[in-house]
Amino acid sequence: MKKKILLSMAVASLITMACKKEVVVTPASNSVEETTANKNNQTVNNTLRELPQSILTVINKYYNQNNVASYEIKNVPVIGKSYEVKFNDGAEVDFDENGNWLEWKDPKGLPEDILPENIKSYLKQNYSNTFATSIDKEKNKISIDLASGIDLDFDSQGNFLRIDK
Repeated sequence: MKKKILLSMAVASLITMACKKEVVVTPASNSVEETTANKNNQTVNNTLRELPQSILTVINKYYNQNNVASYEIKNVPVIGKSYEVKFNDGAEVDFDENGNWLEWKDPKGLPEDILPENIKSYLKQNYSNTFATSIDKEKNKISIDLASGIDLDFDSQGNFLRIDK
C-alpha cells in the first residue's frame, strides 16, 4: 500500500514538473534562457511571443516589455494553463489561461484603475495615507495588501469584509 502511494506521488510530481516552463529574459544581451523539466538552462531565441495578446496588452499598458525579467507558463491538468510575469522592478502579475489577471503585486503601488471602484472609494476614505501593493482576486473574495502592512478582505463585489490578520 505504501509503495502504491509513494509511486502515485512520484508520478504526480513528475507530471506537475513537466507542465511548467520558465523563461528568463536577459535584457542586456536580448537573449532568453528557457528552463523546463526536460531541458536545463538551454538558450533559445524567443521573446514574449508565447504570451497571449491579452497579457501583452496589459504589459504594454502598465509596464514596458523591456522590463520583463521572466515569465512562467504552467499547464496543470484539470485547472488549465496559467501565466506568471515578473518584472525587473519587483512587480509580478499572474494571469489565467484567458489572459485575465488574478493576482497583481507591485511594491511601488498598484495601478489605480485596476482596483474595483468600491475598493478605491474605501481605500480613499479609510487609508488615504498609504497605497495598495497587492491584489488577489479569488472566487468569493478580493484581498488587498497595503504598503503600511495592513491586509484587507473584500467580497467579490468589492464590499469591505474585514482586516485580515
